[in-house]
Amino acid sequence: MPALPDALLVMALVAAAAALAWLVTRERARRRDLAHLAELLDRADVSPAARARLESADPAVRSLARAIDRRLDAEREHDLARQAADERFREQLAALSHDLRTPLAGAQGYLQLMRRAGDAARAEHCLGGAEDRLATMRALVDDLFAYARAADPSWQPELVACDLRIAVTDALAERYGEFAARGWEPQVEMAGAALVLAAPDALDRMVANLLDNTLAHGSGAPTVRVAEASLTVENPVAAKDAARIDPARLTDRFYQGDPSRTGRGSGLGLAVVSALAEACGGCLAVEVTREPAFFSARLELRPASAVDSTELIDQNLPDLARKTVENLG
Repeated sequence: MPALPDALLVMALVAAAAALAWLVTRERARRRDLAHLAELLDRADVSPAARARLESADPAVRSLARAIDRRLDAEREHDLARQAADERFREQLAALSHDLRTPLAGAQGYLQLMRRAGDAARAEHCLGGAEDRLATMRALVDDLFAYARAADPSWQPELVACDLRIAVTDALAERYGEFAARGWEPQVEMAGAALVLAAPDALDRMVANLLDNTLAHGSGAPTVRVAEASLTVENPVAAKDAARIDPARLTDRFYQGDPSRTGRGSGLGLAVVSALAEACGGCLAVEVTREPAFFSARLELRPASAVDSTELIDQNLPDLARKTVENLG
């Protein structure tokens, strides 16, 4: 009988030793896992680190490893996005450099030819060619300035109530000759009041750019639709142009569907519209379909208040009616 307590004591000692060994082993594993995580974080400071993927026996260490994995995944996605943005920026700089050099080189070439011209008519022709190239360069610089201002986060446009119908009527009237030269008769639809909040010069620029886009890239007469606080411009385009356009990039600065960049425009027109729309609290949505080949742009702006709308209708409706009659005549 006296041997029983001794046996229990031995069993207790053995159990205690086993528990102590388990605790020591667990603590060593915990320290090893923590050292692995620390090494992983140290490497992440100098180069992209792989995910920890650590399945520790310690729940706290396991939770820490998963948190680190999430952080590393987020940093990797951020790095990939930054690299893509840097690549796009380099492409855009190359495009800008090309677009600036091309008209400048053309103007220089015409001026050199003018010096060698043997008669006044040829010299006049060369001078006209140089002026055309410099005008192209001036338009590009104007677009750059407009985009830089619109994309500047510190720029706060002074928004007032504007009649979208008047802005569209004026822009169409200014481009009547260009549409007529192509044999195009725009289909214009204006329904109801179209009072919007916008900076007047910004609104004029947005409407002008959308119409200029149809002239530069369209293959037929556009449909121009004004409804409440929105402007929609739709026009057919060549099937080959629709096939190579990336709709997701149409509002990117300097984007052109033609990789050789031999067409008209700077690739800033729609980017300027999008940036100005956002600055005015609106948005621009663009779409390209391939069958049939069509381009569509929808400019959405904020509607003006009822008080502003009433005042603006009283002030501008006679002028709108006069301009409409003049255009019809």
